Amino acid sequence: MTLAETLQSAPVTGDGGRRALSLDFPEVWTQGRTGYGGMTSALCLAAARDLADGRPLRSALIAFVGPSAGRTEVTAERLRAGRTAASIRARLSSAQGPGVEAVFTFSASRDSVLHQPGPAAPAEPPGPDARPLAFPDGSPRFISQLDFVWACDTAPFMGSEKPYELSWVRHSDPASRDHPLALVCLADALAPAVSTMLTGFAPLSSMTWMIDFLVDEPATEDGWWLLEARADHAGGGHSTQDMTIWNTAGHCVAKGRQMVTVFA
Repeated sequence: MTLAETLQSAPVTGDGGRRALSLDFPEVWTQGRTGYGGMTSALCLAAARDLADGRPLRSALIAFVGPSAGRTEVTAERLRAGRTAASIRARLSSAQGPGVEAVFTFSASRDSVLHQPGPAAPAEPPGPDARPLAFPDGSPRFISQLDFVWACDTAPFMGSEKPYELSWVRHSDPASRDHPLALVCLADALAPAVSTMLTGFAPLSSMTWMIDFLVDEPATEDGWWLLEARADHAGGGHSTQDMTIWNTAGHCVAKGRQMVTVFA
């Protein structure tokens, strides 16, 4: 199932300050024994955004507390709605227990004397003849739902000295590229940056994810977004990394931070 089909199959219900949705988590969106973090986060946001009174998403704090698979339930509740911002908590659980805890902050832009643009994009958008990367057997299943055009000289599990990744990413399904949840769903698509330093496969998993959106309505052409991940620490089985997203116009639309657990 594509992103668009998945969300269509799981209508949001509820009233007042609470919302909910339920579905059988699509196997094509899994990685190992759990649901891909971008999709589980998108499901949480699907339930939460109806409670934001039309405000755009500004920031998300997400904890991946356990694996998610099979029958999946998502609930969301409004924590507080003020004059300019609203905070919404969402929880995803499945037969395996609690999977995701998230707090989304929605806040509209307002006039300000301050303007500091984000960093410029370090790569040009893919051309019309660009061919998506072919991944080897054994790659996470959710990869089949996305197109990747690599934009750096490092790659996961290739023994690089630099823990860095840069790739253009979009949904393979054209109908999903303009979906309101498309960006959140693919924003966690890169393997942890520290994986480029490993010489062979090892399990890695996101523990926490913070992502801040710099514009009210991120937009791009042909569904392409440029994702960057740069690890700044690794040790004791954990790694931390910075993450950045640009659109095809070269504008920085989101910044993120992640803690990753590494079994190597």
